[in-house]
Amino acid sequence: MYIAIKNLNGIIIDSANLDTIKTLSGEFTRDMLESQLSNFIYSKAIIDITAIKNYFDIKEVLNFLSFFPASKVIILLNDSELVSSNNYLRYLVENGYYNFTRNAAGINYLLNHPNTLDNVKKYLSESSYQNQNMMNQTVSASPNSFGNQSYIANPNSNVNLNNDEYRPAFTNPNVFSNVDYVREEEQIKVRARIIGLQNVTDHAGATTLMHMMLKQLKANYKVIAFEMFKQDSIYFNDQDISFCTSVEELRFKINALRNIDIVLIDLNDLPEKQLCTDILYLVNPGIISLNKALKKDNNLREKVKDGKIILNQSAIKDEELTNFEYETKFKVFYNMPVINDRADRLLAVDRLLVKLGFSRQEGSRIFGIFK
Repeated sequence: MYIAIKNLNGIIIDSANLDTIKTLSGEFTRDMLESQLSNFIYSKAIIDITAIKNYFDIKEVLNFLSFFPASKVIILLNDSELVSSNNYLRYLVENGYYNFTRNAAGINYLLNHPNTLDNVKKYLSESSYQNQNMMNQTVSASPNSFGNQSYIANPNSNVNLNNDEYRPAFTNPNVFSNVDYVREEEQIKVRARIIGLQNVTDHAGATTLMHMMLKQLKANYKVIAFEMFKQDSIYFNDQDISFCTSVEELRFKINALRNIDIVLIDLNDLPEKQLCTDILYLVNPGIISLNKALKKDNNLREKVKDGKIILNQSAIKDEELTNFEYETKFKVFYNMPVINDRADRLLAVDRLLVKLGFSRQEGSRIFGIFK
């Protein structure tokens, strides 16, 4: 008997004709599982990756999956670039989740032929494979119930993963509690200026502003951009924007860069102040948006004091900024009006870039040097 948790790929799970005793539909967090699942006797949990809230964030995925013994999980992946990346799959395998697929046939196959570490070792480095293999030799099987329990995969499984239909998935960070699933992070070694963009209020426009800055800077600098955890910028169809699922992956990709002047990062709540040369904190100056953010985090002003506050999509006039700063206790670095992001030249963005010190921008000849 199976548990099914489905969302956008629910039609694939339905087509597998599973004998389920419980089906959940929608987006879920681990806390939501606690309230909806208890004392079930089951053999496998089939989980649609899109049913995990914030599934682009590897930490959220691992936390969600920690509710289940890793051996009982089959993950239905989607076709997004991020989820299909080797790095994403490596984290799953390193944490004990060996069973994943993209179709109904793969689900039915893995129900009867679960993968072992040998089947998914191609997603690991040689050293991590050896460490994982040693751990598997010391872990015993768990009872057939929910919870954070260790479990060893079926040693008799013999799946050939050369077929992309049967590819592995995330694993439980609590399965091997004495092992760190993230390797030690190396320091940033490139000399590029690294600018992070962080939304302070909800939907303040960090992704769009990052893309507009990237578009403007390309005329005069060698620049590249990254988006953490999500893939919202995929709709810009810009090959100079890459996606990362972890800080480790981001550091690795940045250190692999050559002859790059500027790196832009859509942080998506990643708390990495030391990673960036500058952080732009984006604020929607609307009363509701701003008060909601301040109520949510009483220490918000303290957290952003070392960065540069940008009023984004702002209807506030420059001559009104003094009153805004007095009322909110925010020191505004730049007031960005609502602009047409489809335009070829974005003069308001150029003004911001010049103020940040990028004097090569064509706008610097028009606007003069900002103090």
